[in-house]
Amino acid sequence: MNQENTKPFKTHNRQLTILRNRGLSVPSSAKRSLEQFGYYSIINGYKTLFLQKDSRGRVIHPERFIPGSTFSEIQNLYDFDKKLRSILYDYLLEYESHLGSEISYRFSEQYPEEHSYLAMDNYSRNSDLVASVVGTISSLSNTIKKNSGKRNNNAIKHYVNRHGQVPLWVLVNFLTFGDLNYFYKNSKTNLQIQIAQDFSKQFKRSYRQNIEIDVKSIKTINHLVNYFRNAVAHGEITYSMSIDRSPNFQSVKRNLSLQSLQVNSQLGVFELIIALKLVLTKKSYSKLTKEIEHLLNEYSEKFQSVELAAILHDMNFPENYEVYI
Repeated sequence: MNQENTKPFKTHNRQLTILRNRGLSVPSSAKRSLEQFGYYSIINGYKTLFLQKDSRGRVIHPERFIPGSTFSEIQNLYDFDKKLRSILYDYLLEYESHLGSEISYRFSEQYPEEHSYLAMDNYSRNSDLVASVVGTISSLSNTIKKNSGKRNNNAIKHYVNRHGQVPLWVLVNFLTFGDLNYFYKNSKTNLQIQIAQDFSKQFKRSYRQNIEIDVKSIKTINHLVNYFRNAVAHGEITYSMSIDRSPNFQSVKRNLSLQSLQVNSQLGVFELIIALKLVLTKKSYSKLTKEIEHLLNEYSEKFQSVELAAILHDMNFPENYEVYI
């Protein structure tokens, strides 16, 4: 027995008609955007900001668009988010590379034996982390196995065939940020502290300011970066993303002397940018904030039915955000 399709296929023309019937101003040229990017990516992904809501901020059903809202505005928000992802991606990668370098150097310094990263004794002995440590070791082993068996040449395959072992400083280049996040989380406390101190020294060199970046801050930053790194890499909606089970942000605020800064319980883009100040050089962080400022200025006049402040709100930006970034 065939089940009724609750989401039947709709032509692009039909999709545009539906949008017009819901109060959205849609030019015929919008069909080209749907053909290129798809209805789901543009409309379902970015329509919420332009939908009418009740007194509690919940979308009214059946859906109706805010009077005066246009397809172009939704397209602009789609483009804005795409550019935001591109900006964030570069600096998230920069931190990823630095963290990998720190982990490989400090771990290898402490445990210089071949394949020392595959020994449980070299990780935290916290009983709550046993399963996580096993998972990290398994992930490292699988990365070696997968790449050493590939047909094409790569560094892991070269070291396995030529030297019979893979140094950690080679292996980290094949790890995901999630792998690096758990490696740091599962490392012994003294190694975690050493890496945090290395970032403190970088901050001092860049800003001529003494601060002690603590392990809690690095863990919080890693949690944030891991979450947004995956979203950015997979083209997910980023500007309004927030972490449901957010890490504690107090250590980051304390390290940056921002105790008066009010942050949401669910961390978002604003908190990510603030946190990156602790682990990027002053030059890189300055470039990041300038690119964000340029992006906001570029799109400040491209929305009529909603204000740019509504987008900043969804990004967790406070009204006086310029003071902090």
